[in-house]
Amino acid sequence: MKVSEAEAQFAEKGLTVTPGYTYYRIPDSRFDLYGVFYDNDAGRFLRMPRDIAANVSPNVMLLNEHPVGGRLRFSTNADRISLIASFTALNHLSWMDQLGSGGFTLHEERVENGEVKQYFVATIVPGHYCFLAQCSGPNSYYLEKRIPAGGEMRNYILYFPLYNDLQELILGFPKGAKIGHGLSYRKDVKPILYYGSSITHGQCASRPDNAYPSIISKWTNVDFINLGFSASAMAEDAINEYMASLDISLFVCDYDYNADDPEYLLATHEKLYRTFRRQQKTTPVILVSDPCWETDPESQDRYNVVRRTYRIARREGDNNVYLLCGKRLFGREDRENCTVDGTHPNDLGFYRMAQEIFKAIKKTGVLE
Repeated sequence: MKVSEAEAQFAEKGLTVTPGYTYYRIPDSRFDLYGVFYDNDAGRFLRMPRDIAANVSPNVMLLNEHPVGGRLRFSTNADRISLIASFTALNHLSWMDQLGSGGFTLHEERVENGEVKQYFVATIVPGHYCFLAQCSGPNSYYLEKRIPAGGEMRNYILYFPLYNDLQELILGFPKGAKIGHGLSYRKDVKPILYYGSSITHGQCASRPDNAYPSIISKWTNVDFINLGFSASAMAEDAINEYMASLDISLFVCDYDYNADDPEYLLATHEKLYRTFRRQQKTTPVILVSDPCWETDPESQDRYNVVRRTYRIARREGDNNVYLLCGKRLFGREDRENCTVDGTHPNDLGFYRMAQEIFKAIKKTGVLE
């Protein structure tokens, strides 16, 4: 994008940008996009095709526009980066900070002893004053950040917001800076699929990269698909069939909390498993239950339903199904410090969830 064209477009949004930058509208072939795709007809990033989301429920149709799990990998020798993001509206959740719901986080990636490690570089937060520029558009914001200098190519990963629909993402680099592809995820392991409620969605994580699927991806360098839908994971036939069609290495089925009651869970949980198994005979499945046993009096009953599906599968000879009791997810000590409201994990809660689910993933053998 030419600088003059970019500055004119940004001015229409009420944004004043730093001159002397070259801008790239994402998606762009020089950058590697994961977890989401850009739908030109919808004019925004999506997690799954619109027609499928529409067949699931109105809520899933809406939440499909939240780019949770979106990541952008690239390399550059620039010492600064600017970011322009546009939304239909920046929603403010009273129990979640604006960085997690509408901001981005940037990490540098390095290969150390044959493993990819991520190191925090910057947060990019709506409405937060930063270096040279300040958010000034009601539904768009522009920020500039310093990143490690030195004139050599470095690898980066940008994590997308957990909530809010992202209509436009533009990255800017000082004119003359080199841009290239970033590091790749493991090619011998297909993406991991996560399905569940607002907890899987990442609600109340302070940063986009602190949702537990993102943490596990950091540890494994394995791509993932986040199909967490706040208050809307109901195991409808349309979502079950879609998930069964995906080319994945592992299915983490975190479906429990959004079922209206244990009776609804009983009517749908085994059905979800069987729908998946009809198309994917040997793909490992981890069945996870509700972690909030202290505040949810139905946790034991719900766990019994999840365990029932597991036992049926094992009796029928399925050796690729695993059970993770949600009571283990927050650990044994200081459990009360793991949530914001007795339900949604904070960063400590998500980290502990990631630890336990990561242990279960290792048992499946997909990482070997």
